[in-house]
Amino acid sequence: MNRVASEAVEEANAAIGAAVSTCSLPSGDEAVLLEVQYELIELADALAAGVPVPELPRLWRAARDHGAVVVPRGFAVLGGLSAAAGLLKLARAVLRRAAREAPDDAVAVLDRASAVLLAFAFRAEERERSLGYVGSCAD
Repeated sequence: MNRVASEAVEEANAAIGAAVSTCSLPSGDEAVLLEVQYELIELADALAAGVPVPELPRLWRAARDHGAVVVPRGFAVLGGLSAAAGLLKLARAVLRRAAREAPDDAVAVLDRASAVLLAFAFRAEERERSLGYVGSCAD
């Protein structure tokens, strides 16, 4: 049983839910993140029970389709414009903490999930920047 890692995965899952609830993510991202959340519930349950990591096809699909994004240096830890991006970066940090406590078979999954969340955070931030703000200057 790995209670610490399981609880961290649940904490990250809650942060993802909070990011989705901001209603500021790019179109379609909420649905993919919901799929990731279901997979993280299964992962947390497996960690808590001390059983091998289950197959997580929705997470691997999200990683394949959305995880290969190059982000600017410092993006993962610096602030920005988007609350959703900030919450996804928080979820990523919590998953990285979980990976330090998790058994070997869960580490690759947690690393992949972290990459997916960072990619979605970057997309959310880019979307927010593209909207512009009243009183902002485009120079």
